[in-house]
Amino acid sequence: MKKWKCSVCGYIHEGDEPPEKCPLCGAEKDKFVEVSLSDEDTPTEDVPEHDQPQTQLTIKEKITDLILQNHLHPISVHTPNGIIPIAVLFIFLALLVKSQGLADAAYYNMIAVLLSMPVVLFTGFTTWQNKYQGAKTRVFRLKIGASCFATVILIGLVTWKTIQPDVLSAASLDRWLFFMWSGFMLAAIGLAGHLGGQLVFTKKK
Repeated sequence: MKKWKCSVCGYIHEGDEPPEKCPLCGAEKDKFVEVSLSDEDTPTEDVPEHDQPQTQLTIKEKITDLILQNHLHPISVHTPNGIIPIAVLFIFLALLVKSQGLADAAYYNMIAVLLSMPVVLFTGFTTWQNKYQGAKTRVFRLKIGASCFATVILIGLVTWKTIQPDVLSAASLDRWLFFMWSGFMLAAIGLAGHLGGQLVFTKKK
């Protein structure tokens, strides 16, 4: 039986013909190449084409190599993926017990995530452009859209809490709107993380 490899994400399909779309990244049928036995015996590590010892790399190429070879995007996304759920939990508890201390804890956690987002977005864009060839499939559009949506909400919530420090303790509709938007942010972060995990950790057939 023939084996076909998605040239975008590396997914391996077994069959007489490649699938119409890659089940992992959504790439079209023409992105699949047939894998020979000799190809299977060769390590398929993602090494940028410009990574040649005879060539003097530019600063941009060196940064790209550093990001890809050390998997800096999967590492950096642990910050929003790990801290945002805790921040939203603090927001919820602050509403329940009317605690300014919990509200402030959520605020400081969101600031920490906001400071990390330039690195997360930059490494993500670099990985998408170089490892996944800037593919504009549904999976990548969703992941990029969710990441940008979450970042915009995060900026809005931090700005809101900075301008109105008692937003979560004041007896008004604002505190529930703040909680609702934090829930949207959590959902967007979760979706982006789920799609990224699929691309990185899903086993190839």
